Amino acid sequence: MAEQAHGGDILNGKAEARHAYKSANRRKILFILLFCAVIVGSFFLTLGFGVYHISLFDSWATFINHLTGNIQDADADYYIWDVRTPRAIGALCVGISLAVAGVVMQNNFRNPLADPYTMGISSGAFLGACVYIIAGVTILPLGGLSGGVGNAFLFSLIPAGIIVLVSYFRKMTPTAMILTGIAIMFLFSSICQILMITASSETMASAYEWRVGSLSRMRWDYVPVMIGVSSVLVVVIWFLSDKLNVMYAGDRAAQSLGEKPSLVRILTLVLASLLTASVVAYTGTIGFIGLVGPHVARIFVGSNNRYLIPASAAFGAAFVLLADSLAKVSGINGLPVGVICSMVGGPLFIIILIRQRKSAWA
Repeated sequence: MAEQAHGGDILNGKAEARHAYKSANRRKILFILLFCAVIVGSFFLTLGFGVYHISLFDSWATFINHLTGNIQDADADYYIWDVRTPRAIGALCVGISLAVAGVVMQNNFRNPLADPYTMGISSGAFLGACVYIIAGVTILPLGGLSGGVGNAFLFSLIPAGIIVLVSYFRKMTPTAMILTGIAIMFLFSSICQILMITASSETMASAYEWRVGSLSRMRWDYVPVMIGVSSVLVVVIWFLSDKLNVMYAGDRAAQSLGEKPSLVRILTLVLASLLTASVVAYTGTIGFIGLVGPHVARIFVGSNNRYLIPASAAFGAAFVLLADSLAKVSGINGLPVGVICSMVGGPLFIIILIRQRKSAWA
């Protein structure tokens, strides 16, 4: 009888554990779905904000009329469909890409301060933009704004390329990789400062707008590339969730489970760099998304990357969309969205770090 009772307790314990596990997963999925709903609401909300005055209801009606081919006001249709819609889609891609890249960086380096920009990606992109804006030099044979985008994309990959190349010939620790990225970031920033000193007032203003991060340059020509690249890379990274989970346990644990930590780290670093470069090449430096997004999502869904990646992506997208809505109505002609993201993201990140359990990154 005692053995039967003991066996019953074990079965009850397993049932309770199974129930708690399913309940926790439902909460994680609910968080993701909640922010997906916020994304939809934020997308339609931002269509009603901008220099061209139009009510929220009229902006939604104009958007739907364009989809149905029933265009009634040509001016409203232009501003809603050709100006604000690609900008909203760009905000969506930026939020998703930077947040997911932040997850990869923090997971691989087991460092809460790691993000796509500490690796020098943004400073490389800014250097490429400065070379185009100030010096008028394009690496790829592209004209107009596309030349600057091409420069920014290629230059943004240089820091990651240097780190990968050095890691191939000499094994680098995660800390060494971060420090190398920071060193490259300061080097590129100093070169940009030299270029900006020689710039005229007009080119200086263009370079500054690019540096602080803005969605005002978004247009339909850029949308397919941003959506295509970010979608493919995010899906690939999500399919690597199990490997990322193993990496979170440390290099020794990963080796004991049959993984090659250096190879996984370099592979995911390249993917995160491409993901970041695919958006900052169009928008400039929009900070704190790669830091704040993963931290907020980790509070609610934990560190399992199967849930953390989509949760961070959902939060990042909603955050940038709402920040851009606020940026449009700040000041006479609005502010760059990067300014709003930093103003909101900075204090939010400090609050998260203060309230976060010390054991979270132990």
